[in-house]
Amino acid sequence: MKYAGHGSSETILAAAASALREWHEKGVTLDDCVEHLRSAEPGAARSAASILFEYFRHKEFLDTLLMRSVARGIKTELKMIALCALTQALFQSAIAGASAVNVAVEMVKHGRYRGAAGFMNAVLRSALRAAGPGPFKASFPTDLRRRWISALGETEAELAIAACSVNPPLTFRLRFDGLPEDLTDCRALPLPFAEGFSFFECPSPDRLFSSPAFQEGKLYIQDPATAMSVSLCRPVIGGRVLDSCAAPGGKTAMLFDACGGNAEFTAADRSAARIEAMRANFERLHLPSIRTAAADALHPPFDEETFDLVFLDVPCSNTGVPRRRPDALWRFCTARLKEITELQKQILNAQIRLVRPGGHLLYSTCSIEPEEDRLQISAFLSAHPDCEPVAMRLLTPSATHDGAFAALLRKKQK
Repeated sequence: MKYAGHGSSETILAAAASALREWHEKGVTLDDCVEHLRSAEPGAARSAASILFEYFRHKEFLDTLLMRSVARGIKTELKMIALCALTQALFQSAIAGASAVNVAVEMVKHGRYRGAAGFMNAVLRSALRAAGPGPFKASFPTDLRRRWISALGETEAELAIAACSVNPPLTFRLRFDGLPEDLTDCRALPLPFAEGFSFFECPSPDRLFSSPAFQEGKLYIQDPATAMSVSLCRPVIGGRVLDSCAAPGGKTAMLFDACGGNAEFTAADRSAARIEAMRANFERLHLPSIRTAAADALHPPFDEETFDLVFLDVPCSNTGVPRRRPDALWRFCTARLKEITELQKQILNAQIRLVRPGGHLLYSTCSIEPEEDRLQISAFLSAHPDCEPVAMRLLTPSATHDGAFAALLRKKQK
């Protein structure tokens, strides 16, 4: 929904409320919402996205706060406006609480429910009184908290949960030696799991994106956790390498850099739009030798036993990356987990056929759920006695990196 607002504040609120409604009703991801905002409301996209991220970090608290302030229910469109206005009032310093309420009321006055302006005013002011001055703890789904405590232990689980509530800094990988002079305020990150890679935390995103180093492909924006899987398979990168779920190409570029380009790379994805974006990334990074291919990971159009390494970053529940995708926590459920693990199993079975005897497959997720990680690999190895484990690692979310899992497997010689 494009809103002809009476000021930038109303436009921002309307854009955020519309995107939140899409998330609830259409099953899209937060990433999808942000991408749509950039095309539909470019002037308001950054501020609207900020509202959405804060909403999902405090979703349970905000949902409960609103519904306790509504005696007889609330229409969906008004509910989305109210939730976004409460997010602004309680969690954003750029606008005062009273101003956030006034913007929401004015927006309702000029919308299809103009008669509900007084209702919106009363509901929001009641909710803010009930909330009190704060501070307010971040929300985390109860069932997922129990799962993490069971799998990780209470201490590690609570550390991971705390890390998920924080807005992460911008991080990048430096592809060549020597930090550019205009980025010397960036802090190097010590990462024992990212052997051979240099990651930095940047306090000035705008300056980073306008820097010659970024424009010339000397650095790549990504979370340090992405290096773990590539580091795990670094000793076996060579020959013919297939990245089967490659877009947007960040890990393919890491594989290339890890071996100095001494391999034949194919980066595959099933989405034509994502392939185009990946090609643009490779062009900026000066990686013209990487071949791209349209390919469904379930039905790969490649000859069997022809790759020395298949790198398989599979679709997953994203529970390792709520710092950057906080909505993933609220999509998680047993039924969805069952669907995604079955898909992963099918992809693994399809992709292992591409690996030559003596070659390797690297399985990777950005989930920390056992069913998607070690249990998935254990079941795969039981069904494939021709394969053996080489290495396995799990990262849980922390203040410096996201969560991730990777397992390096070897197909035995016949």
